[in-house]
Amino acid sequence: MASANKQQKRASRAKAKAKQNRTQRAAAPVELDPNDDRIDFESVDLTELFKKMIDAEKISQQAMCTAFLEDPLLELVYEQEGEEGAMDFILAALIEYRQWSTETDEAGALAWIESPAFQADYVAASDAIAAQTQQKPN
Repeated sequence: MASANKQQKRASRAKAKAKQNRTQRAAAPVELDPNDDRIDFESVDLTELFKKMIDAEKISQQAMCTAFLEDPLLELVYEQEGEEGAMDFILAALIEYRQWSTETDEAGALAWIESPAFQADYVAASDAIAAQTQQKPN
C-alpha cells in the first residue's frame, strides 16, 4: 500500500479531477478528433457501473469493490492512461460513486475511501481478482 503522503497526493489529484470532470460535463461538448479511437474518460457515463456497484454493495463493501475492479472500463483506462492516470480515474470514479450513492459531499466521499474498512475491502477484492487471474489458463 502506498504511503500516507502518496495516498493524500493521489486523493487530492482525484478530488481536483472529479471537480474538473463535473464542470466539464456541465460545459458544451468538445469536438474530438474522429480518427482518435481512444475513449474520452472524462465524458464516460458511469451510471451503469454505479448501478452494478450499488447492487453489489447490498451484499458487502468488498463485493462492491470487486464489481468495480472487474469492470472492463478499468482495463481500458489502464491501457490508455497508464498506472498514474488509472489511479486518478479510480479515485475520481470512487468519489463520484460515493457522492451518487449516498449524496455525501466530496470530503465525505474521500473520508470513506481513506477509511481502514474500505482500504481493507478494496485490497481484499483486488487480491481475490489477482488470484483468480493467475489461476486461469492462458
